[in-house]
Amino acid sequence: RFQYARRGLLYGFSRGAGGSNVAVNIPGFAFFGREPFSFVKRIEQRYQATDNFSFVKGTHDIKFGVDGNYIPLTADFTVNFGGVYNFGQQGLFPSPFPALSPVQSYGAGIPSNFIQGVGNPHDAFSNTTAAAFVEDSWRIKSNLTLNYGVRYDVEFTPTFRAVNALAQNAQNALGISQGIPRDFNNVAPRIGVAWDPWKDGKGVFRASYGMFYDHPLLALAFDSDVADATQAPQIILFPGAPCGSNPLLPPNPLNVNASNAFQGLIPNALCTPPGLSQALDYLPDQQRFNPTPNAPSAFVNQAYLQAGVPLSLQPFGFPTARNFQYAYSQQANFSFERDLGHDFSLGLEWNFNGGRHLNRPTNANAVNSQFLVANWQAALSDPLSSASLGPLAVGSSNPCNPLNPTWVSAALVSFFRPSGLNPSLANFLSAIGAGGCVTLAQSILAADGLNASCDPTTLAACIPFSDMPANFSTGSSVYHALTANLRKRFGQHYEFLASYTWSHAIDDSTDLQSPLSPQDNYNPSAERSNSVFDQRHRFVFSAVYQSGHLGDGFAKKLFSDWTVAPIIEAVSGRPFNIITGDDRNFDFGTTTDRPVIVPAGTPPNLCGDTPAPSRFSPTGFLQPACFLNGTLVGNLGRNAGTKPSDVFTDLRISRRIAFGERFALEGIVDAFNLINRFNVADVNPLWDSGQKRTAAFDPRQLQFALKLTW
Repeated sequence: RFQYARRGLLYGFSRGAGGSNVAVNIPGFAFFGREPFSFVKRIEQRYQATDNFSFVKGTHDIKFGVDGNYIPLTADFTVNFGGVYNFGQQGLFPSPFPALSPVQSYGAGIPSNFIQGVGNPHDAFSNTTAAAFVEDSWRIKSNLTLNYGVRYDVEFTPTFRAVNALAQNAQNALGISQGIPRDFNNVAPRIGVAWDPWKDGKGVFRASYGMFYDHPLLALAFDSDVADATQAPQIILFPGAPCGSNPLLPPNPLNVNASNAFQGLIPNALCTPPGLSQALDYLPDQQRFNPTPNAPSAFVNQAYLQAGVPLSLQPFGFPTARNFQYAYSQQANFSFERDLGHDFSLGLEWNFNGGRHLNRPTNANAVNSQFLVANWQAALSDPLSSASLGPLAVGSSNPCNPLNPTWVSAALVSFFRPSGLNPSLANFLSAIGAGGCVTLAQSILAADGLNASCDPTTLAACIPFSDMPANFSTGSSVYHALTANLRKRFGQHYEFLASYTWSHAIDDSTDLQSPLSPQDNYNPSAERSNSVFDQRHRFVFSAVYQSGHLGDGFAKKLFSDWTVAPIIEAVSGRPFNIITGDDRNFDFGTTTDRPVIVPAGTPPNLCGDTPAPSRFSPTGFLQPACFLNGTLVGNLGRNAGTKPSDVFTDLRISRRIAFGERFALEGIVDAFNLINRFNVADVNPLWDSGQKRTAAFDPRQLQFALKLTW
């Protein structure tokens, strides 16, 4: 058998008012502007050849087959090209002044960070897959059947070299790559058995086990090749004080921060050195860099290094881990089904699903917050260090202090990432006579065990990346479920199915999107918790009643040919992640920081956070982490919150009216959420919001239809 298929996707941002504007994200409150994952244009073709064989020999029914696919595709994906400003809670003032809420931060024009993609969003590549299987259904006895087999899958996934030697050496140093590494050990055995102990065809026990390999998403290949921090780099700017208010301060390239970008101040002569804004192609009227694909930019292909443009944060990308393996699941079930007579049957079933090597985003070049804070503590006694503005700002006005206690510009050492020295800043400081700070930075990096081999002059051993949230295959999941089904087969005008499931799902990652990275990239195992898909209880009742033709009298005709079909679903709430909404661990992200569990009576911390009551805290109270108190990472578990339960009631009523033998008209009324219950779809995830309800499923809806058949 041969087939050819083509599918395409075209997804753009809104053409309405504001749809193309830079995006603004206020966690727990609002998101407006251009959708970050637009524009997308993708065309995928598939050429498939399949051949299966089967033969019967005695009590064996044997099947085997092969399958091959060639999948070429082209895609354009301007991820984050529109730009996204994230506004979180921010402690901008010392205690006892309270922190700004996300809404207040937006009003003040001080974002937590800004992210934007630029460069070339186009790619074209292909994937070739092959598979083979063999299975046997062995009827050992009349009441006992054994099924067993094995399947092998292999994919010749696309792999790519970096655009230049500098980027390739940097990828090698961080253990990341472009494309999808190939995995050749995907052997999947399977076995199942069915047994009727009574030999009467009215009861059966079934048990099975199997391994099932996943196909890696080709989006991983695209993102890692295009958004590689080189040809289509992702830019991130961190918060900072708006510039230009003090004419005595000279222009500084470190003023290219999220606040000045949002307020359109980067081109200001009192803000940045002449020509820097033009080199970065910043558009103040749009509050972002030029979002046009392939627009000239110093960010692309590390051109900022050759042009001598200093960046406080180098670009980032979405690579794939070099040791990436294909995900698989081990699935098992055991079930019993018995015919109870009179059209009734009872089924009991246990299901297990264990996911291994699941995709999870983990930053391969994450900030080491402990080193960052230690550097800040050393700088506190120096009034020229800018330490009063926080650990990220150390050295923004004076790059270092070689005297005891020694400290160095946080940006110069890439905020204590494994990549070490920021070569663009190192060359800038050397050019203005501060080369001694570069030497000091290298010695501090060596003492901390970070990359101290970068030569900013030749770029040897330099890593021109900031964050590199890579797709690793280190995730895992476990799912257990017990299900009971009571079924009534159709007879006496009706049928129904009543089903109850108790289940528990545990995992340590939700999806491959970088905003779902671990709270602590150096301790991703701490993410293991109830899954967002965990739904402990689920009851579903569905039924169909058909009156049929009752007779020829008026009353009998009136009540003939009616169908009533209700569906009732009652489910427990799913977990959700409680977050602080701001960056407390200095990883330049606001979507993963969780609060700290504190006892009743805990005073406000030195960051100005007063504990808030929470029913999801074991002690009843939560408080954000505060580096001034020595905490950087919250100890509340992932997905510690639980949404309210929901009840869905749907009903269909229809009546069929025949016109002779050929024609019939059916009137249909569908009611969704018949009892008009307020079913919660989402809640505010912020730690001090009380988890107020922010979204609901649809209220009662009625749908009318007429159906003519002939």
